[in-house]
Amino acid sequence: MKNSTSVLVGSLLLFLSAHRLPAPIREEATPKPVAPKQRSESKSSDKSSSTAETGMNSRSVQVIMTDNTKAAIAYLRNHVQTYESMPFAGKSDVRPDEILGQLRQSLSTRFSNVSILSGGGSGKSGLTMLFDLQAHVGSVSFTTNTVSFVATFKNSAGRTIQTISASGSSMIPYPNFSTQFPKAVSRAFADFSQKLNAAR
Repeated sequence: MKNSTSVLVGSLLLFLSAHRLPAPIREEATPKPVAPKQRSESKSSDKSSSTAETGMNSRSVQVIMTDNTKAAIAYLRNHVQTYESMPFAGKSDVRPDEILGQLRQSLSTRFSNVSILSGGGSGKSGLTMLFDLQAHVGSVSFTTNTVSFVATFKNSAGRTIQTISASGSSMIPYPNFSTQFPKAVSRAFADFSQKLNAAR
């Protein structure tokens, strides 16, 4: 009788200890790596969205004119004054303000907000564009008018992310009742608009 009782107690203890073994395995089965993976994905999406805001997909661009641009526009204005002060010359077809007007128009096809600074500094952070212009008006018939510029886009960190060069030319006709300089301007900005639309 004692032997059968001790066998029964031993079997019961063995059964209870065997029943407790799976408990630690169940605790280890919890999926811990899920939360960090989601955080890293959200971080990368935040980074890409902030890049898009400050890159070429930005809604705004701020144009800064270089010293070359200021000198070129001053040269064109001086040309107009010199020509129109001559006897019987009439009105010049060179329109210096048309250059900045066409620049604004070209940029507005891609950016909803375009500001052009007359000074040399930057007033706010974000996408900026350095506008470096060179212009020449021909002197007599069969000489060439040229307009060329380089647009350098920089992000809010000041890093160059895109550079676009554009140019256009036209010839002074005979007889030279006009310079045909506006054609050179239009061709330069047509070249710029095409390259700007293709930029990523």
